[in-house]
Amino acid sequence: MSNYPSLILQCEDSVEGILTAIYDAFVEKNKMPEFQDGDISIAIGDNLNVNLFAREIQVKTDLNKAQKTLSSIQSKISYHAYQNIMSALCHFALDRGDAALGYLIKGFPMGARVSEALADPYVMRIMELSRKVDNEAHLFSGFVRFHDLGKFLYSEVEPKCNVLPKVMEHFEDRMPNQHYVIYDSRRKMALVHPAFQKSFFAYGEDFHIDVSQRRDEFEVLWGKYFEHIAIQERKNPRCQNNLIPKWYRKNMVEFS
Repeated sequence: MSNYPSLILQCEDSVEGILTAIYDAFVEKNKMPEFQDGDISIAIGDNLNVNLFAREIQVKTDLNKAQKTLSSIQSKISYHAYQNIMSALCHFALDRGDAALGYLIKGFPMGARVSEALADPYVMRIMELSRKVDNEAHLFSGFVRFHDLGKFLYSEVEPKCNVLPKVMEHFEDRMPNQHYVIYDSRRKMALVHPAFQKSFFAYGEDFHIDVSQRRDEFEVLWGKYFEHIAIQERKNPRCQNNLIPKWYRKNMVEFS
């Protein structure tokens, strides 16, 4: 380690917040005469690793800095790296900020070849986190169930990872003429789509709607179809749990 004191950048728990911290980390890195791995750390949300000898900086989320970081990743490394970083930052792991920073410190000099540096722990960590987020997003693109509330369609989900940014285009492509809201109750975050317009995110409010007494005829029919199509003699709970884990069932009509 160099004699320069270690630095902890404290940012909010959001993709934009972490990207802002990464931008500031490179600014601080360029000030260090002898930067070494581990000299800068990113603490997300309230999860601060106490270090008596570290200098701490509170990072204020800046959308311009976040966008500049993303643009640099695409132009100086690759679009593939951009996709991996964005997916990894949607995970809930507390080390995702450090992993992304380490990946980019290696990636900017190497360019697109960084994706092949599988011996590097930061590259491997980003690939691992990215794969987990993409897998969960793929599942939720099929497990989301909408309730017709008259003026708009509503769905409430509780994913482990922040999958709404990953499934946004999926639902835009398939339901362009519908008003709908997909609410992530775990993060108090809603994906709002006005008909024939681009989706946007709303944060910090409780969008929960009790739909238990507001089921329409199609929901009732779907529940009956799911119940009666099953062949009782071939019922296999273990196989069903593998195909549709219980974690995803709490907001699915056919299991409620």
